[in-house]
Amino acid sequence: MLKFNGWTKEEIAIKFVSKMNNKTYLFINNHIKKLKVEKNSRIVVHADLSRFGIVNRNLPSLVLKVLKNLVGKNGSIIMPAYNIGMPKDYIYNIKEFAKNLNISILSKEFFKTQKIYRSSNPIHNHIGVGKDSDFLLYSSANSSYGKNSDFYHMYKKSFKLILLGCSPQQGATYLHHLEALVGVPYRKWIKIEKKILVKNKVKKIMVNYYTRKNLNYKADFNFLFDKIKKSGAKINKINLKFGYSLSINLKDLHKYSELLLKKNSYAFVKKI
Repeated sequence: MLKFNGWTKEEIAIKFVSKMNNKTYLFINNHIKKLKVEKNSRIVVHADLSRFGIVNRNLPSLVLKVLKNLVGKNGSIIMPAYNIGMPKDYIYNIKEFAKNLNISILSKEFFKTQKIYRSSNPIHNHIGVGKDSDFLLYSSANSSYGKNSDFYHMYKKSFKLILLGCSPQQGATYLHHLEALVGVPYRKWIKIEKKILVKNKVKKIMVNYYTRKNLNYKADFNFLFDKIKKSGAKINKINLKFGYSLSINLKDLHKYSELLLKKNSYAFVKKI
């Protein structure tokens, strides 16, 4: 067998990958620590790992390992597994991920975790681990936003929003929940018929969804985050090669964003 300085090509490859993984892990660990993720944290993570600019096939598993190690056994992690724009005949099954571009590679990796919880709403469902994410088992299947939705319980349990390489425009979905609570003039409640799989039987349910009335306005969450930070919201921002990561407690996000809505009911949007 051909060797280089006493090493086979396979051994060199394994050593190189191991060194690369260790270097990547340390970078990720340092990055996420700066977002104030620590022992016993309760976090909801939206991610766009392409913003890290790291070419490593193990990146999702390394990020997940860092998150789990940092929050520890008493912490809780939640991620989105949204089914938006699915065909009318789609049947939601909590045991399977649909082929959906809205689901990040980090969420897909997270879904492989044993003893993971998943909520039953067929549109805005979430997956989670940890004792404080068990509400996903009883949050409303009929409500994407509003009372008893996943977002409602995340707020009650003081989860922190982590936008990992993700802009507010991409990942601050919680703000749509706040729009529903306040009752903004550019959105309205509708009911959408969805199919879900319950005990191997297909069941039809009606989901309450807060949708746009028209296409005259577009969410402007990046600008909104700049405004609430100036108002006193505690936001951690850490730069990446192709963007940045952010973290903010949902109660802080809720408080300062709601104040803006009370002053201006169109504070979350810009006219198209």
